[in-house]
Amino acid sequence: MRARRHPRKRQPARLRGLTLVELLVTLTLLALLAGAALPALGALLQRRRLEGASSQLISDLQLLRTSAISRHRALRLSLQDLPEGSCRMIHDGEAGDCRCQADARLQPLTECRTGVTLLQAALLPRSQRLRLQSNAASLRLEPRHGTLTPTATIEIASEDSTQRLRHVVSLLGRIRVCAPAAPVPGVPAC
Repeated sequence: MRARRHPRKRQPARLRGLTLVELLVTLTLLALLAGAALPALGALLQRRRLEGASSQLISDLQLLRTSAISRHRALRLSLQDLPEGSCRMIHDGEAGDCRCQADARLQPLTECRTGVTLLQAALLPRSQRLRLQSNAASLRLEPRHGTLTPTATIEIASEDSTQRLRHVVSLLGRIRVCAPAAPVPGVPAC
């Protein structure tokens, strides 16, 4: 006769967590990886801001053209540098007929002479770490011939000028965008 064996009770598997040393090694590796990725992330964010500001400028120039032609009157895009940033205004009248300031929320506050119509005002705040430079303070679009005078070069650059986009605006109002400094993906070099 065989002796019956009683099955042994299995001990529950020991639950194992991370030791303090393993946790510290993991956190150190994560900190090193984050430290290496942060500069690249900062450059990516700055490039996105630059591309966004460029798109807004191009939209303003297109709005200037379509508004002048549809209203059958000359309109201007005036650029004004402020301590808080750069202001762009679309209006009729002469170059100095509208002035821009920034309020506490960094919204443009404009004041125009009597009889001058302001269509749009936008502010590129310094908090975005971008600056706008142009060789012309005001561009006038004549609706009859669709010409823009004077021709202009408008640059939007990062504070450290490592990333820049140059907008060359022709007499016919065509806009050519190029990158004069470091390459910007999707934008030809100047």
